[in-house]
Amino acid sequence: MLTVLTERRAGLLKTVVGEYIDFAVPIASDALVKKHGLGVSSATIRNDLAFLEDEGYISRPYSSAGAVPSSRGYRFYVENLPGVEELPREQQYVLWQQFAKGESDVEEWSKVAASVLSNLVGNIALVTNPKIANTRLVKLELIYIKEFLAFLVIVFQEARLKKTFIPVNDNLTNEDLQVVSNKLSHVLGGLNRLEIENRTARFDPFEEDVVEMVVQMMSQEEKESYSDHYIEGLRNLLRQPEFEDVVRARELVDMIEDRQLPRAVLAEALENGEINVVIGEENRAEFLYPFSMVVSRYGSPGGSVGYISALGPTRMEYPRTMAGVKLVSSVMTGLLSQVNS
Repeated sequence: MLTVLTERRAGLLKTVVGEYIDFAVPIASDALVKKHGLGVSSATIRNDLAFLEDEGYISRPYSSAGAVPSSRGYRFYVENLPGVEELPREQQYVLWQQFAKGESDVEEWSKVAASVLSNLVGNIALVTNPKIANTRLVKLELIYIKEFLAFLVIVFQEARLKKTFIPVNDNLTNEDLQVVSNKLSHVLGGLNRLEIENRTARFDPFEEDVVEMVVQMMSQEEKESYSDHYIEGLRNLLRQPEFEDVVRARELVDMIEDRQLPRAVLAEALENGEINVVIGEENRAEFLYPFSMVVSRYGSPGGSVGYISALGPTRMEYPRTMAGVKLVSSVMTGLLSQVNS
C-alpha cells in the first residue's frame, strides 16, 4: 500500500521520477532546487528526500548522494498520472499509414505492430498473432491430500493436464471431493473458458472456488499456447544506459532467444483487456525485475485475441508507452474486426 504523501512531497517525488526518466542520472537536492525552483530550501528538500527514502520511494547510496526512483516510486508516479494520454493526431495518422502500406494479412499486421510500437516507445515491443482461445475442459479431479488441502487435476482437450493445490473445508472427505469432481465434470465438461464464465448453473461456495480456479488455469493454458509472436526493438533497448554493461546485455539477448519473455509477458496480461503496467519487482518472473512492461490485449472476447506489450528499463517513459500500447492495440482490434465482419 502506498503511503499518503503531502502535496509537496508528492510533487517532489514526481519531479525526481521525471528527471531520472529523462536523464538517467541521480538527482541531488541542490540541483532540484536550482533547476525547478521548488520554493523551499535545500535543507527542506533533503529532509523530504530522506522521508521518501525511508518510505521506499527512492534509493540513495548515502544521504548526500543523488536520488534514484525505486519500483515503488515509479508506481506512485504511474498511479498519479491523469490517465492514458492520446498521441498527437499526426503520429496517429503516420501509424495508420504504416499498417495501410502492408498486406491485408493478420500475421503481417502483427509484424508491423511490433515494429511501429518499438519505434514509437524506443524500447522492445512484443506482439502475438491473434488466435481464438478455445481450450475446452474434459474433466477435473479433486484428490484429498490432508486436512484443509486437496489436489486439483484438470484435463483439457488433447489430454493436456494442469495441476494445483486448493484449500478445502476441514469437514470434506475424499468421498465428498469425488462427488464434487463428478458433478463439476458433468456440468462443465466440453465447455471452453468463456462458456464456463457465462454459465447459468450455480454451485455452493466450495464448488464456486473450484470453478474459479479452473477458469484461472484455463486462462493460463490459453496464454501459454501463444507461440507465434514478433519481437522488435532489441537495438533500442541496448542503447539505454542500463545496458551498457556487456553482461546485462548478454542476459537480455539470452532471455529473448530462449523464449522466456513471451511467457512472462502473457502472464501479466489482464483478462478484462485493460492496459496493465508492471514495474520492476512487481513482475512475477525474477529475471524481469530490472524491467517494466506495459501490456494489453487486442481483439474481441469470444473471437480472435492477441497481446501487445512494450518492455523497457524501469526508467521507461510511462505516459508515452501507455499511449503507444493503447493506440496500437486499438488499431489491431479495428483491423481484426474488419476481417471478421
